[in-house]
Order: sequence, then C-alpha cells, then structure tokens
Amino acid sequence: MRHSRIAVAVYLATALLSLAGCGSEASAPADNHADVDLGQPPAPGPAQPGDSGASVAFAMDRLFLGDTDRDGNKAAGTWKEYGLNLDGLVSSAASTGLCKPVTGAEPSDIYPDGAGGIDNSFGKNLVGLIATLLSDPSTRVSDAIANGDFTVILKIDGLGERSSYNPLTAKLYGGATLGAAPAWDGSDRWPVVPELLGDAQDIESARVVFPDSYVVDDTWVSGTQPQGTFKLNLTISNNTIGLTISNLRITMELTPDHKSVVKGTIAGVLETGVLVEELRSVIGTIEPSFCESTGLDSTLDQVRRASDIMKDGGQDPGQECNAISIGIGFTAREVQLGDIAPPAEATSTACGEAAPTDGG
Repeated sequence: MRHSRIAVAVYLATALLSLAGCGSEASAPADNHADVDLGQPPAPGPAQPGDSGASVAFAMDRLFLGDTDRDGNKAAGTWKEYGLNLDGLVSSAASTGLCKPVTGAEPSDIYPDGAGGIDNSFGKNLVGLIATLLSDPSTRVSDAIANGDFTVILKIDGLGERSSYNPLTAKLYGGATLGAAPAWDGSDRWPVVPELLGDAQDIESARVVFPDSYVVDDTWVSGTQPQGTFKLNLTISNNTIGLTISNLRITMELTPDHKSVVKGTIAGVLETGVLVEELRSVIGTIEPSFCESTGLDSTLDQVRRASDIMKDGGQDPGQECNAISIGIGFTAREVQLGDIAPPAEATSTACGEAAPTDGG
C-alpha cells in the first residue's frame, strides 16, 4: 500500500507540470462585456410572502465537481456547465479589465469563461489535480453521500406549493454522518454539524442564512447578491477536502411539488491562500512523504496559477488575482433536520505539522 501511495505522489508531481496546458481552450472574442445576462439566475418577481408554517429541507444527494456532466458522464469541458457569471463579464484570454494572472500563469491558462461567462477556474484547472490524488472525484463524493457519510442541507422556510415566492428565508447546514444509507423518501432525519451553527445547542442558529431568497417559476435563488462564507467538506474515500467558498450564491431548479432539486448550482470564490493551505493538509494526510519532495511546491504553485478573480468576486486590472472561481452542480431530495452531532475530530495533518495522536 505504501508503494502505491508513493507512486500516486510521484505521478501527481509529474502530472501537475502539464495541467496548465490541459486547461487551455480556443479563445472567445476579446469583447468581455457581451451577453452579461447569461450565466445569471432569474431575477426576483413581485412580492409573494411564504406560506405560514411551511418548510422544506433539501439534502444534496449528488455533487458534480466538473469532471462529469450532470448525467455522470465524463467529457472534456463539462466544467463549463457549473457556476455563475460572478464578475458580470464574458472573458477570453484576449480580454482586458481583468486582474493580473499570478507569476508563471498566462491568460490562456484561466480563460475563456464557461457558457454565458460562467466563472469556474476550479473546475477548469483544479478538478484534474484532485483526480490525480483521488480518481473520479464526483462519483466518489456522491457515493459517500449515498452511504450516509455527509451531505449539505438547505432548509427553506415558507416554501409551499406555489411556483413563485419573494422573499423566503433559507438556512444552510452541513450534514453529519447519518449512520446508514439514506432512504431518500422524505423521512431521513439527517444530523447537522455544530461547526456551521452560531450556537451549538440551537439548530436554528445557522451561520449561513439567506434572508432574501426567492422562487421564480419553481427556481429557487439564494438572493440577488452573493453573501456568506461556507466551508464545503467533501468526503472522498475517507479523505476530506475542505473548500472555503465565499461570495456564495446558490440556485436550485425544483420539481413542481417542491420535494426535490433536479438542477442545483453552488457558485463563489476560493481565496487562493486559504485553498493552498487546505490542500497542503490533504496532501499531508494522503501521502506524508510527499511533503518533503519538490513535487509539493509544484503542486501548490499550480493551485496558485489557477487564480482568475479577486476574493471579493470582482476584477481589478491593477491587482494580481488572489482567488479562484468555483462552480459545483448538485441534485437534492427532501429530508428532515435531525439532531446536532458532536464536533468533528481533526484527522488531517498539514505538511510541516506533526500527525495527531490518539492519547495524551
């Protein structure tokens, strides 16, 4: 087993040297202000208050990181389907008015955008990196959810059967280990992690709240503006990759009965420095010997070169890009909120840190 892990680490170091070129695609026209309404969710409709006493909690049952389409099929360029047009631009490698690529990166490494200006450098440049560590990441993440290992839950108060509402209050939760495979029949009582609560004893004290979310023609949108920061902990083959997403915006196309989500999108930005440290931790856990190799620096430099946006979700041509846009797809089904789970134990070891011990 140890030899196979070392082989993975060596392969990772080799593969990453060519990843920048793998993300390059044909450039779009230089005009980065065309069709800016594409890649955006629908605007809110007129005021229509929520139904008194109604509430629905949706647990994500499948996640799509960008290595497959929404049917689970692998194909080049599927990352273009996931995300939103965060900066309001439709950009190519020839576009102007964008933040400066970091040292060693070229505009063609991070552009063009996806369909309608979708910003998703994570899917374009970094999902391949994750796949060299842990193959088929979308499939493995979805399998972990199917086993009841974790999920992400959105509870929308006031959501009834009408096709449009404005506004609705929604809260975001992290789903802890369920203890069994979910039935997905609406009866699953999924416990929530305390780390995303303001008060670890109060399940209604979610830290991430969307007070101005709305529904238009059975499409729920978290709000007209991005807000909040959410750490998405992805469990892949007993390894956890933490993605701290800020300037968060979420959309969901609901079934007419509002019992499930057929097409969901999580969009936002990953602050580059934070992501580098999170990946350093993952690498240190999967293969500690890789921490001492030159491949680690190459890996983390590749992450930095994926930076395509500012951490506030905008662009500044006078500054170096300091964040990485991200888009993730999902489907979801109705569940019930369960109890508050105990705090999670630290299991990862960042390169340069001592491994956690079992006792004092």
